[in-house]
Amino acid sequence: MKEKSHLLDLAAQANVTISALDARGLYTTVIGASDGSVGGAQVQRNKAQTQADSMVLNEDVLADLADGTAGTYFRNSNDMEGGFQALTAVPEYVYLLEMSLQSVKQDGAYHSLKVKLNQDGLKLQARRGYFAPKPANSKNMK
Repeated sequence: MKEKSHLLDLAAQANVTISALDARGLYTTVIGASDGSVGGAQVQRNKAQTQADSMVLNEDVLADLADGTAGTYFRNSNDMEGGFQALTAVPEYVYLLEMSLQSVKQDGAYHSLKVKLNQDGLKLQARRGYFAPKPANSKNMK
């Protein structure tokens, strides 16, 4: 999470937008016959759960990077041409909100963010949180 937050910080500083296309298209987390059937029912359930968790975690990273940089994340579709069109479409308006970290305790802790809109019909993309800066170490100060 820290690395993802740092990457989002760097992208914001460099005015970079990250977009992603999930090339899996429509997929299922159910283990198929070709994935092997060695082991009992509990082993198969555990294997299926591990595979499902892994797929969701991979998707979450891509979604967070896209949302945190005002990019697009195209997923759950086999329409790759439509996906590439969605990725290359330029939004009509983009607003960048910044916040001051002056009153934030410099402890390196994660802080979740919640941004709301008071108007219907708009699409909101925002970071889910950030890590507070850590205090400067006297050893590193030269």
